[in-house]
Amino acid sequence: MEDMIGKAAREFVDIFGENATHYGDAPGRVEVIGNHTDYNDGFILAAAIDRRIAVVGRRVEGALARVYSRTFNSGASFPVAEPLKTKDNPWLNYVMGVVWQLRNKGIGVDAFEAMVLGDVPLGAGLSSSAALEVATASFLRALNGFEMDPIDVALNSQAAENDFVGMNCGILDQFTSAMGRSERLVFLDCRFLDRYSYYPLGNGVKLVIANTKAPHALVDGAYNRLRASCFRAAAICAEKFPDKKISHLRDVNPEELDQCRTAMGDEDYRRARHIVTENARVLASAEALQRGDYRAMGGLMADSHASSRDWLGNSSPELDVMVDLALEIPGCFGARLSGGGFGGATINLVGADRAEAFAEKLGERYREKTRIDPEIHLFTAGPGAEGGKL
Repeated sequence: MEDMIGKAAREFVDIFGENATHYGDAPGRVEVIGNHTDYNDGFILAAAIDRRIAVVGRRVEGALARVYSRTFNSGASFPVAEPLKTKDNPWLNYVMGVVWQLRNKGIGVDAFEAMVLGDVPLGAGLSSSAALEVATASFLRALNGFEMDPIDVALNSQAAENDFVGMNCGILDQFTSAMGRSERLVFLDCRFLDRYSYYPLGNGVKLVIANTKAPHALVDGAYNRLRASCFRAAAICAEKFPDKKISHLRDVNPEELDQCRTAMGDEDYRRARHIVTENARVLASAEALQRGDYRAMGGLMADSHASSRDWLGNSSPELDVMVDLALEIPGCFGARLSGGGFGGATINLVGADRAEAFAEKLGERYREKTRIDPEIHLFTAGPGAEGGKL
């Protein structure tokens, strides 16, 4: 972490000719289980990963912010008082969105110069966008001296992505990035954010992330359509069972859902069935982790993938191949797609002593099967966001 901040500070001097004074940095995240449950007020187990994005910079006079991304080797400026969404540098929208959201909340943001540098793999469903948002918020909090607790950092970063970028994500990505903890999974109750807790991820297992290299683009509307389908299903259940005061699918059990199947139609029912059963799998997974039962946890992960594939409909041929191959390799307890889906990456829970051999074998078999060269990463659970003076 300190090394990434130090690298970003040196890059800042190269681009801007002065020393940076403040920093914010935040990790990517991996959803271990709990697929699309966040915006349904459900449950999730996730991990902040030990790959991060750092934002370093300094306050400047005037009305413009100047930001440079070493990852994309591009820079741009924008007025801090009125950021406008751009197509030229899409990464900049996540920075501008945070500035826009803070100013909407009445929080003063001075003009600044900033360097963005990170090693969160892009396009693999590891939430590099959320890491950038949370790192930006942490940097601006340190630079401008305002108070904001980590949960509010997550909420404001989510609002920036929802309302400025135009991606209606739930709270999972930003919350995990802000609240992660080393060697722990974050358990999140998306209805009551202050009821989060942590579960041990023992040193006997590793998280292996396998990027299928299938396209992973959620802002194209597929995610938003799934979200709308779930809300329609919840509304039908609420009408059917008015005494339950149902607001989200989190409030619905399988028997109640089945009673609403005809009214909601096949597509909305299928999406809702995944959410209702996925919440139960998350709770069962937390219990399995508590007793160190990785085999049970892995089985629940495999069941989650099958549900995402067959009921939610957000898998892809490449994701299915990657999961099927992983489950055949010794040392793998479980595998599933992670994140929004429609491409991106799988997460594999693997015995630590077999993780490297597993990664090598999985890459070989996937290449043989698809003729696509994947990216395989071994991760540990890392700490959440930080910010301060350099």
